[in-house]
Amino acid sequence: MDVLASALEKFRFSKTVYGAFCTNRAPWGVALPASRSVHFHAVRAGSAWLRLAGEAPVQAEAGDFVVLPHGDAHEVCDARETPAAPVAQLLDESERATPWIMSFGRNGPRSVLVCAAFAGSSGDDPLLSFLPRVLHLRARETASLEPILALAEREMQASNPATEAVLTRLGEILMVEAVRAYLKTARPGESRWLGALHDPQLSSVLHAIHAEPARRWTIASLASQACMSRTALATRFRALLGTSVHAYLASVRMRAAALLLEDPKRPKLARVAAEVGYGSEAAFSRAFLREMGVAPTTLRPARAAKTPAERSA
Repeated sequence: MDVLASALEKFRFSKTVYGAFCTNRAPWGVALPASRSVHFHAVRAGSAWLRLAGEAPVQAEAGDFVVLPHGDAHEVCDARETPAAPVAQLLDESERATPWIMSFGRNGPRSVLVCAAFAGSSGDDPLLSFLPRVLHLRARETASLEPILALAEREMQASNPATEAVLTRLGEILMVEAVRAYLKTARPGESRWLGALHDPQLSSVLHAIHAEPARRWTIASLASQACMSRTALATRFRALLGTSVHAYLASVRMRAAALLLEDPKRPKLARVAAEVGYGSEAAFSRAFLREMGVAPTTLRPARAAKTPAERSA
């Protein structure tokens, strides 16, 4: 499970897209559009139904935690058949004491939820790509999440300075804990990546890629790691992971590069390129744009101006 540990350690959110401590009275229903964000819904009291096209409706009770890792459009309502209004319309109509506290509905039974959405650091994280569309953790599986949710709830209610930054960091911890809780109960067939981790030969290939992403790996060298033929490796890798070995390696390299690029202490672009296995800055930039959809220079933090003391050092 070294590969899983590495993926969890490197997982990052870049910002909080929205956060809300909601005290709702039935009937109520909120429709959230598709986005490139990870959505969380924690039911703190009462219950809620989550509807997602192509999936059976999910009923979440008090203590349950629901994650939508792929940013699918969805609806959260008090009852299975309650219609949902667009969230933008409800926000325009609501009266809020702070940006983080909201109330919807009328005067029926009460439900309390902590909801949030977070943008990924850069591109689509390989860890998220292998999770189901809806990750529903029951109350009995969320004990490790409770202290973090309590902190998020208090932060939203207090609306302190830098609340967004605090929520973003808490969101990362929640995501890691949610994935760990999911993997304790998931069967190998429920997650292609989990299935690959349970395959001794593919697990050795994944470990090699994640341990040394900059190495000049070939199908032949990775097949040797797994004691397989090149054809057998390529076939089984695609069958279990739904992608090719080369595409997976490129994704891991670019995710590692994105973390380096977002660190203001990192050296020049050419050095970052070398650290993830590229001999030239131009080749790296082309590969990064192809994989991540943005140029690597867009992720470089602005360098603060040096002080006189620093310039003379």
